[in-house]
Parts: sequence; C-alpha cells; structure tokens
Amino acid sequence: MGDLSPMQLRNFLAGAVVVGLIACGARSELEISPGSTSAGGGAKGGVAGGGGTGGDGGGGAPPEPCEGIEQQPCGSSVGECSPGVQTCQPDGFFGPCVGAVGPFEELCNGLDDNCDGQVDDGFGLGQACDGADSDVCADDVMTCDGCTLGDDTLEVCNGVDDNCNGVVDSDCEVGDCSPTLLVTGSTPSNPNCVDFPVMAGSTGAINYPCEGGMVTANLDNITFSGTVTEQGDVNLTGTVLFIGPDGCDWQADHSITGSIPGGTVQYFYSETLLTVPQGNCWFPCTEVGTVAIQW
Repeated sequence: MGDLSPMQLRNFLAGAVVVGLIACGARSELEISPGSTSAGGGAKGGVAGGGGTGGDGGGGAPPEPCEGIEQQPCGSSVGECSPGVQTCQPDGFFGPCVGAVGPFEELCNGLDDNCDGQVDDGFGLGQACDGADSDVCADDVMTCDGCTLGDDTLEVCNGVDDNCNGVVDSDCEVGDCSPTLLVTGSTPSNPNCVDFPVMAGSTGAINYPCEGGMVTANLDNITFSGTVTEQGDVNLTGTVLFIGPDGCDWQADHSITGSIPGGTVQYFYSETLLTVPQGNCWFPCTEVGTVAIQW
C-alpha cells in the first residue's frame, strides 16, 4: 500500500468502515424512534442532545468532515430556538449538536415557537370570523383566545341582508320598510291601447311594517291596498272607475304581486266595461309591467 500520510490513512480506514457497513446491510438513513428528537428538537426549555444542522446524523444528513480541533455552530437562532455547538471528533467528522434548544410545536402565544420566522402562524389570526353573537355574520376577528364577540347585527328593513342569513329583510327587527317603486317596463295588449295610467317610468312608494301586515301603496296616481307577508311577498290591488273618451263607463283594475326581497314585482292592469250608452265603446285593454324595488 506504500507509505501513507496520517490524513490519507484516516480517510482510507473511514472508507473501509463505510464499505463494511454497506456490505453488512447497514441502513443508509437513521431511524428516529418515538420519543427521540429530530435535528434541533427536544422538549421546550430543554437542550437538544443530538440535533442541529451540522450533519450529526440526527436529521438524516451525512456527517461533515473536519480537521484538527474545530467547532462550529449548529441549530437555529430564529424565534424561540437557541443554537448549539458541534466539535470535530478524532474520526475527522463533527460530533452531535450540543446545547441547541428548539424548535417546538407552534402555540398561539405571540412567539415563534417552531422557529420558522413567523409568529403564531397557522392560527388564522386577524381573519374574519363569526363570534358568539346573535347574528350569522363574519364581522368578528380571530384571536388566540378565539373569535371576538362583535356587536349583534340586527336585521333592518332596508333591502340589505344585515344578519347575513342569505335572505334580504327576513325577520327584520328594526324599522318599517319603505322602498320606492319604479316601473321599468310596460306592454299594452294592443298598440291602439293608449292613455294607460301607469307606464314605464312611473314611480311610487310602499310602506309596510317589518313583520308584515295590511299596507297601502301608490304607483303614479293609483292607490293600492293589500298585504305584505313577513317574508316580503306582496299582493296589492287598486280599482278606479272612469268614463273613457268613448263616453263609456269603465272599471280599471290594477294589481301588484311578487316578492319584494327579489328586487322586482309585477304590475297588471285590465279594463272592464260597466255600462254601454248610445254609441260604440272601445275594446277593453290590458297592460303588463315590471316594477323595480329600490331602497
């Protein structure tokens, strides 16, 4: 083999040991049994006895070679972790990380327990949540003590889902409902039908209590009466008697039906001939329109 320097001899023997281990079926990775610590691990406040990032075998990395009596830092100094020291061993490799503390399981405590550079990560701090109040709105904030208790959001009759239950003005608790009515479309039954009392662009208003009940409304110059349910379903009618340009007596029946929370309701108009004086009366007309609910 010839004359070898001490370093060459040491490296040759180390290689022979590695070859012997492989030949005997030695595992190439270290298994960590339950209760042992990985690199830099250990119970909080204790000292990690075999961890660190210096390649001591505790984290699955191969040992690092070294020369002479040397030391190097190991472990982490981030967050609640404290570094340790690895010392060069006579076999030419650094030994275990001694004195390293952490990382630990992340707790919600204002500290970076797992030493990843983030405080209280994984707990959703500051995110919107629904606290233990009477509404179902995510208007509260997540803290380490749980979701904050925000103000109760009462359902007000205003065209908005204040309590976040997916239904506008359902079971409203405060105020009367006073939306504006706007006819957005109007279709007569015949092009010859003219002078309708309610045409596209006509406006009006309706006022009713949160809990529903009897109600009156107006649309253009027509007065309606009827009911609105607690869920906002409306059924209104208005009747007008008039003498037409044809000299005949007529009855005009108007109705508004639909769901106010839905944003639109339907308007319907029809004419009924009451008496027939001498002469000819025009043909009865009808009108259908769409009324927008505006808050």
